[in-house]
Amino acid sequence: MESHAIAKRLLGAFALIASAQAAAQGVEEAFDVPISIEVPVHPTPVTGDDGKRYVVYNLFLWNWGVNDLNLKAVEIFDDERRTLLTRYDEKALSQLHRFNALIPQPARLRASELRRIPGGRTSVLYVGFTIDASGSVPTALRHRFRFETNPNVRLLREAPVEPDLSMVLDGLVVPVASEKPLVIGPPLRDGPWKCSGGIDNNSLHQHQTTLVVRAGKARIPERFAIDFQKVDAKGDILPNPFPDEIDNTMFYGYGEEVLAVADGVVSFVKDGIPENVPQASGEIKPAVPITRETVAGNHLAIDLGHHRYAFYAHLEPGSLRVKLGDKVRRGQVLGLVGNSGNAVGPHLHFHMCDQNALNGCEGLPFVFDAFQIVGHGSHTLQLPLKDRVVRFGKESSPSRAVLPTSPANTAKRRHFR
Repeated sequence: MESHAIAKRLLGAFALIASAQAAAQGVEEAFDVPISIEVPVHPTPVTGDDGKRYVVYNLFLWNWGVNDLNLKAVEIFDDERRTLLTRYDEKALSQLHRFNALIPQPARLRASELRRIPGGRTSVLYVGFTIDASGSVPTALRHRFRFETNPNVRLLREAPVEPDLSMVLDGLVVPVASEKPLVIGPPLRDGPWKCSGGIDNNSLHQHQTTLVVRAGKARIPERFAIDFQKVDAKGDILPNPFPDEIDNTMFYGYGEEVLAVADGVVSFVKDGIPENVPQASGEIKPAVPITRETVAGNHLAIDLGHHRYAFYAHLEPGSLRVKLGDKVRRGQVLGLVGNSGNAVGPHLHFHMCDQNALNGCEGLPFVFDAFQIVGHGSHTLQLPLKDRVVRFGKESSPSRAVLPTSPANTAKRRHFR
């Protein structure tokens, strides 16, 4: 017994010496890949106007080691059926709308550097994939992460060596939310309205990938937001060609009535921010400095119950027809489309989220009970996708919410969209 104890102490001492030597040589030893993953919100699938279910969420990957790690691939499975739902390879992970580090990046980086998670830093993975209308929606998603080998990271485990010698982090399971997207009415009348900034899983745009820090937490409030711009038959938002100096009244959508999408209570009101003067170049020249208080311009929120809030932003100053605490009915006029705050021109920014804080919340999906895509017929219980041009018909549904280009100038013709 005594000799066994001595041997055990000697082995422990040798292990400490080896660990110290490894540390001196810059080699980290860990039982698993030194990545901690945070899931800020469980995904809620939403049906797009193409009939597919869109699954949109994000993950934070924190490298708690001292050595950089390069993400090589991500695979996402149906946890119950073990079927592969989507895979992001090196090319996909080298795109900013899919993966990037939450630190200032040099202007020019090689593709492999975009996949790098520096030691002690956090990166974000923006997940977006679709499930066909005929497919089953999983109850949970299993994730597998592959990292390039690093000679300075030694994993102390007996897991089989991967054929490509990559380091694998396996087993992260993310539940799929059981709640259904809120069914709402139109926020505007008739149309046609272009749905700028809507869901698009394959390109970088401001809504789906904009992280905002409020109250010590990073969130994506605008995950399912839409910027509604009224257009003509050519897709322009004001008559073309247009002069070098333009004003808000030239835009088709300016002054249009903004409607309550369901019965609720007004939970926030901000008014009195002067409107911007639109520029023919598309440059934003805000009438007041952009701060956290003015970025959305004149805006309001409606509490629809069950921790669901509808936000309307960039409204015309002095046009708000409701005050804090007012009860509103679906279809009631709330204000007018304007050009206040961080806006290039008159439009309505609309999104739903889980708290009464415009940019201090997580964006929630929603579907309209009815709308038409111009040239493609009627749709029900779906969410218009990016850049769709839609019309809203007459009110015919229950009043309660149901729980189930940048401008370019040319010599002959100028486009402002």
